Order: sequence, then C-alpha cells, then structure tokens
Amino acid sequence: MSYTTPIDNVPANTGSPMRYASFQHRLGAYALDCVLAFITAGIGWLIWSLIVWGQGQTPGKQILKIRVRGAETGAVASWGHMAVREFLVPLTVLVVSVITYGVAFVAWFVLEIVFYFTKNSRTLRDLWVKTAVINEA
Repeated sequence: MSYTTPIDNVPANTGSPMRYASFQHRLGAYALDCVLAFITAGIGWLIWSLIVWGQGQTPGKQILKIRVRGAETGAVASWGHMAVREFLVPLTVLVVSVITYGVAFVAWFVLEIVFYFTKNSRTLRDLWVKTAVINEA
C-alpha cells in the first residue's frame, strides 16, 4: 500500500498528476528572484511579487513555470498564504538570526538544503506553511 498526498491526485493542465518541482528547478527560481531583485533595485521585483503572489508564484517561479499549492487541498496558494511563506517566515528567521548572532540562519540554511532531498522535495518552510511547489512546465 503506497501513501499518496492529496496534491498527487490534483490533475494538471494535461490531466496527469502534478509533479513536485526538483531541487534544481526551485534553486533556479530562487536565483532568478535574486537576480531580478538586484537588477530592479528590489522595487520592480517587490511590485511584481505582490502581483503574482495571488497566483501562488514569485517572479522567478512564474518565469520557470512552477507554482505553490496547498499540500492538503492542492489549491493554488492564496496571496495571504504566499505572504506568510515568502515574507513572514524569512522575516522570522532574520529576527531570530540577529538574536542568536547568525546561528539560526546557519541552521535554517542547512535544514532547507537537507529538506530539499526528502520525499517530494518539500522544505522545512513548505512543511510549516503546508505547501508544495509544483512544476507546471
């Protein structure tokens, strides 16, 4: 008997189950977000992010055709859910890192990398906010 999560049963545009985004795909989206933020001095990237969060994406994820969905329902993550995932969780890590003189940041970074290689490539952040990053390409 195999275990499937609800997200595995959500049909994609092609009618097949959705595929979780790989480590490389997610890393590419993150790198693209960093480059876009740098090129636009953060302003353009922030405006673009605020617009596409409602579609369960960041600018980098939108370009690479990956989307954040609720792990339990398979529904596209709402704007508020994306705000928690992309802003509140990193802000919390930043505040705790300042308090712990960077120890929390190192721990967070290591855990994020380790969790990329677990079942379904769901990171610690994905588990906390109950999301899954899906490859729609």
